[in-house]
Amino acid sequence: MAAEVLAMGKRDEIRRLKQAGMGNRAIARALRCSRKTVAKYSEESAASVPKAIDQDDPRPTSPEGWVDQIAWNDVHAEFLRGVPVKVLHEELFEAGKVPVEYPGFWKQLRKRFPDLPQSMHRVFAPGSRTEIDYCDGIEILDPVTGELVSTQLFVGVLCHSRYAFAEFTLTQKSADFLASHVRMFDWFGGSTQVLSPDNLKSAVTKTHRYDPVINPAYTRLASHYDVAVVPARVRTPKDKAIVERTIQIFQRWFFFRVRHRTFTSLMELNKCLKEHLELFHDKKHRILRRTRREMFEAEKAALHPLPESPYIVSVHHRASPYSDCHLVFDKNYYSAPYQLRGQELDVWANDTTVEICNHGDRVAFHCRSKTDGKFVTDDKHYPPEHQAYCEATPTEIREMGAKIGPNTGQLILGLLSGSRPLRYLRRAQGIVGLARKYGVSRLERASLTANAFGQSTLPFIERLLKSGRLETNEDSRPINRSPNPLLRGTGLLH
Repeated sequence: MAAEVLAMGKRDEIRRLKQAGMGNRAIARALRCSRKTVAKYSEESAASVPKAIDQDDPRPTSPEGWVDQIAWNDVHAEFLRGVPVKVLHEELFEAGKVPVEYPGFWKQLRKRFPDLPQSMHRVFAPGSRTEIDYCDGIEILDPVTGELVSTQLFVGVLCHSRYAFAEFTLTQKSADFLASHVRMFDWFGGSTQVLSPDNLKSAVTKTHRYDPVINPAYTRLASHYDVAVVPARVRTPKDKAIVERTIQIFQRWFFFRVRHRTFTSLMELNKCLKEHLELFHDKKHRILRRTRREMFEAEKAALHPLPESPYIVSVHHRASPYSDCHLVFDKNYYSAPYQLRGQELDVWANDTTVEICNHGDRVAFHCRSKTDGKFVTDDKHYPPEHQAYCEATPTEIREMGAKIGPNTGQLILGLLSGSRPLRYLRRAQGIVGLARKYGVSRLERASLTANAFGQSTLPFIERLLKSGRLETNEDSRPINRSPNPLLRGTGLLH
């Protein structure tokens, strides 16, 4: 069986502790290795100074034949035990057995063991790349209802310096996703050449290994900041290994530091997060031996400057105007020119406005409604009155109303008349559709009542149909009353 190969770090520790006066048993217990191993390296240290490692050029002068002198099976066995290939290469390189750099050593090892997973250290230039990812956040207690509200943790990391931005949001939807990007760029004070997000719908509309379709709203943001979007491959976390590892480290550290606290608002939670993020950046990186803040100060000058105008977050939607010249967005109805009915249009909406575009050209602009079910209409989008009145759909609805009965026909005719015949087209269609659910005769009697009271809204007519007051037998049933000398006429009224 091959002898145990000890990592260089432990070898140095054995020598250091031995010089400090510790015994072999105590050293073995501290470093979790055998006493024989401690004795072996202690003797090597006492016999002579380890082979001098030429600080200027540790590489041997005769590299020929080194491949055949390596015990590759032992190297493979150490790798399976969990020793990184980088560490194995450093040990053999410093021992003078490997005269090549790490990529050449890895190539020879993989040639002999092709099943080894491919994993190599990637180096990114300053300002070249930002990796984006989400993970589950900390629950917030709603002080009004007492319910726990789940959150999402958005994290963006500069790949060169490992400097991170993080914030909690309620969802991963497009509006939250884009707004987090805006605040991330403000936090960094600039942008990088490449953004590498995951394949969530807010970033990628259609996944593909080589040619993914980027979400239009995300594309607009990338264009504003002059960055390229290069999504990670599906189910391939190593494509954004830096942000994955950063989330793992930060989440484990931050979540347990606040495990005894209860947060009642997103603002309170994010304020606490920002305070801990500052502390996190001052912690020294275990491998790079520098703090993230120090590395960021060196990278900051390489970031692209932010645009002069701030980016206004707009979500994207695709919709087609209906026969009444309105399309549906966020449970409301917005008008578009009648010439574009039936065509799929782009809807760009922010907190205050809704913009409708056709092939990149704006065709309509509205204030965004804050209530549901509201029609937001520009009268210029309707066709001329005579043309609208004579179109096929209004004509069909009038004919259907007349077939149901004269009262329904009169009600529908009133809706589809006037200066804007298409304004109440949807309402007229809804009223005619009630005949399938409640029957023609009941709808006709409800229309009679609606005409009498001048009420043509769909909820009013539905309340009449559901109330049960329109039954025929209730209208014709005689009312029997006891004789009363104070009443005129007979005691039996109809």
